[in-house]
Amino acid sequence: MLPQALQSLRDAINSHVPERIAGCFTEDYVAERPLRPAEGFIGSGEVAANWTKILAGLPDLRVEILRHAQNGDELWSEWEYRGTAPTGATVLLRGPVILTTREGRIAWARFYPDPVTMEGPTHTTVSRVLDAPAERIFTVLRDPRRHPELDATGRLRHAETSQPLTAVGDFFIMAMHSEEHGDYRFENRVVAFTENQVIGWAPGQPGQRPPGHRFTWKLTPTDDGRTEVTQIYDWAAVTHPAHLVRLPVVSADELEASLTHLAAAVV
Repeated sequence: MLPQALQSLRDAINSHVPERIAGCFTEDYVAERPLRPAEGFIGSGEVAANWTKILAGLPDLRVEILRHAQNGDELWSEWEYRGTAPTGATVLLRGPVILTTREGRIAWARFYPDPVTMEGPTHTTVSRVLDAPAERIFTVLRDPRRHPELDATGRLRHAETSQPLTAVGDFFIMAMHSEEHGDYRFENRVVAFTENQVIGWAPGQPGQRPPGHRFTWKLTPTDDGRTEVTQIYDWAAVTHPAHLVRLPVVSADELEASLTHLAAAVV
């Protein structure tokens, strides 16, 4: 379980309310950036101002705490920051944060997160206009029981979760099969959810941290009553050496085929 100070800060950042974020820190809070010393500052008032600027540039920013350890009032944690820049590019930062607390609030911190860089592409995007309203398409996407209808890899068998997805943080289990691994299960965590607009999930083994793959669907209504559907497969967060050599695990052709399957599913 996350220490309360880390959980409060993560939830405050994901709320996108600068004042709530600032409330996680003491008034005399000291922020240090060892890799960029000039960006350090003192005071919780600077926290609100700093996060106002960050969220203006990354309005869909979400953070996750990948690992943590505690020794008294000192907390060590590894963070991941992900958002979309005004250019449409994915912004991904990862790294450790060391902090101390006083009376439940953060009094001092050293921040090391830095942009993730990889050679070659880190995502595949496919789009198509479907002859259906966004609401009907979203109903299919949010229902894990319908996902095998959309699969073009041949690996999805059936959903073990029967409830529709409703929010970021939901989980759903899929029964899978491949020649290499036989039968197995994937636990998918919802990482993006805006009703009738955006839904995305990160797959991984049950009980283990997801390796970093994300599948996101974006729905944009057109003037003639149809919907442009964009599917994005993003693997920028994958770091395990054994996984890197297999990337991407889903081809562009398979993503295109899944759009064809989706078009048939919403008729």
